[in-house]
Amino acid sequence: MPGRLWRNCGIAVALFGALAMAGCSGTATMNKPLSPAALSNDNLSISHGGYRLFSLKDFGSPDVLVALSFSGGGMRSAAFGYGVLRGMRDYPITSEGRTVRLLDDVDMMSSVSGGSFPAAYYGLYRDKIFTDFEKDFLNRDIENYVWGTYLIPWHLGWLVDPNYGTNDRMAEVYDKLMFHGATYADLIRAGRPLLAIAATDVDHELAFPFLQSEFDLLCSDLTSYPLARAVAASNGFPVVFTPITLKSYRPQCAGRVPEWIHENSGDDPFSRLHREADSAALYLDADRTHYVHLMDGGISDNLAMRSMISAMLVFTSEAGADERYDLTHIRRILLISADGQAANDGATAKTQHLSGIGQIFNAVSGTQIDSYNFETMVLAKEELDDLRNTIRKQRCEKGPVSPDGHPCDDVKSFFAHLSLAGIADATERQKLQQIPTGLSLEPGDVTKLVAAGEKQVKDSVDLAAFRDSLAGK
Repeated sequence: MPGRLWRNCGIAVALFGALAMAGCSGTATMNKPLSPAALSNDNLSISHGGYRLFSLKDFGSPDVLVALSFSGGGMRSAAFGYGVLRGMRDYPITSEGRTVRLLDDVDMMSSVSGGSFPAAYYGLYRDKIFTDFEKDFLNRDIENYVWGTYLIPWHLGWLVDPNYGTNDRMAEVYDKLMFHGATYADLIRAGRPLLAIAATDVDHELAFPFLQSEFDLLCSDLTSYPLARAVAASNGFPVVFTPITLKSYRPQCAGRVPEWIHENSGDDPFSRLHREADSAALYLDADRTHYVHLMDGGISDNLAMRSMISAMLVFTSEAGADERYDLTHIRRILLISADGQAANDGATAKTQHLSGIGQIFNAVSGTQIDSYNFETMVLAKEELDDLRNTIRKQRCEKGPVSPDGHPCDDVKSFFAHLSLAGIADATERQKLQQIPTGLSLEPGDVTKLVAAGEKQVKDSVDLAAFRDSLAGK
């Protein structure tokens, strides 16, 4: 899709620019400031409550922590990720004499780009996804709406209204088709799992998750923000879509700075928490950041792992794990990556010239999005192991046998990477990986991708090891 639209956007603008002058403009919804009542006075955080990790304490099984990420990759990834959800729905696990679906034990989800569609739909509607998501999204030709944004005269207001862009229009489309006015207040009411929909801040070149802890840095309220706009920002592929813009209200927060930033702005520039603190400081500087321009989350992290890494950093830090959340009841940690990314076949390396604008655009954007995926997975695995070791230490500080009756060091972690690359049948794997990264799919491809996601869950060796460890095998 991006290549086709890139070649034709200029033609569309030229043909219908005059009509747009008379067209109707939409109105982009701007984020709102934090209310004075929401501001915190405990020096730990900027505000209290809201949609954040420590406000949703209703975890699943008492001894299990499960996190699930959805990669980018357009509707291909959305269909595969939806299949993973179906597989997890049908995957029973037994812990402490309690049998539940694996899906019921998910505590945190993160997503970027195309993966944000099933993640947000499940976060809002839960099991309704299994009856309605295919008709509401997967079986719709969303690219027609994209074309309409460029070609239908009454949708061309973005040409003349600087406060309304092409992705503002797509946010309205997603809201009409799927989210129906839902805001983050609805996600708060829905409760666990916490959902971190991530976009990319193209000004500061950072991943930007839609969580209250991130909005705090802008002195802004996430609760009232439309879910559809977060999904649009996460899926805002460059050139095809304009940024979703957030406004900073930092001067209204009276200089409040979260305690963890003070604690981790020290002398070790190579620590990950120091890096996180430096990044947060960019938003806390009211003179430097007036607005945040958000585009596709896959630009900064196409596996949607950065939000998980940040959460694990908080858990393993002294301030996070010891003072804010007691994880000593946890014995099993599971991180699942639902990865519907396409394979790069490097076919252009067989030709002398890389001259087509579509070829160059796809090569450059693909390199930017995919080049650090392996390193991201390595980092996530390291943080997962650190979290396991931190919990072991905390449990054993209370004695050799924990109150749950298990040895204090009986803590294990598992990382399940479920991907199109993991499909055993080479012919089927190649066919599914070659599906373009767009927002429309043939019905047959939808069916195959969903089935592939389900089968990856069913056949996963890592998930089986997690399940067996709960049963004491």
